[in-house]
Amino acid sequence: MAGPTTPLWRDSLGKRLLVKLAYPVFLALNRPSLRWFAHGIYDFALRCNGIAINFPGKHGLTAGEERFAARLLGTLGPGSVLFDVGANNGAYARFMHQLRPDARIYAFEPHPRTFATLQGRIAGLPGVEAVNMAVSASAGAIKLYDFASADGSTQASLDEGAVKLFAANTVAHDVVATTIDAFMADHGISHIGLLKIDTEGFDLAVLKGAGAALAARAIKAIQFEFIPADIAMHVTMRDFFEVLAGYRIFRLCLNGALMPLDPYDVKRCEIYVTQNLVALPAS
Repeated sequence: MAGPTTPLWRDSLGKRLLVKLAYPVFLALNRPSLRWFAHGIYDFALRCNGIAINFPGKHGLTAGEERFAARLLGTLGPGSVLFDVGANNGAYARFMHQLRPDARIYAFEPHPRTFATLQGRIAGLPGVEAVNMAVSASAGAIKLYDFASADGSTQASLDEGAVKLFAANTVAHDVVATTIDAFMADHGISHIGLLKIDTEGFDLAVLKGAGAALAARAIKAIQFEFIPADIAMHVTMRDFFEVLAGYRIFRLCLNGALMPLDPYDVKRCEIYVTQNLVALPAS
């Protein structure tokens, strides 16, 4: 499969003029004594581009996630199937049920302690099923890692390196993994309205296990993350563009709208700061 290409930089009179006009500004500001100012501009620019906008919403998600989900789920037909992969304590699954009580919702959480909490939080919600499994590129036995000092955290991952980015001592749990394709086949699911993925650096593996569904455009929308843990996994944004061939990738904005990331561009895509992304089938 051919990978995405980066547009070539092409010189023009306009670009040369812009560089000439901006040079004095850069010369004045690009110096060690003004590092604090440069850092402030950088952080401001990131947030204007939908990066590091984890402002809390009213239902346990970020404000952007809640606005996006409310828009998307309103467009789905009755009885839609929704997947919450990396459900943690069930905030996203509960919010989806609140928006679409008619939907079939599968909430996947492999951590034994967190799964018990999840079960308690979704108990009594019709159509919502907790699944005590991990989701990966292949089915079978796998280990889940977490902080030894805070087992049951929101940063548990199937990759030990992702956890060790933040703490030296980890604890491991033996869990069982399925794939999106296998679970859909086993449960007679032909189409997914929303596949939400939050697996602390393992999102690419989840998508690799959905190859058949992606090829058939059987998933209407995918929400996933690009975060610092992807460094430990040696995952790039280019990898997501490749596995999601046939889909367009967007960055989720604070107002719930979607900012296109295509065409692939190293400068604008390979930013290892927490961001929520959405993939939709290309028209």
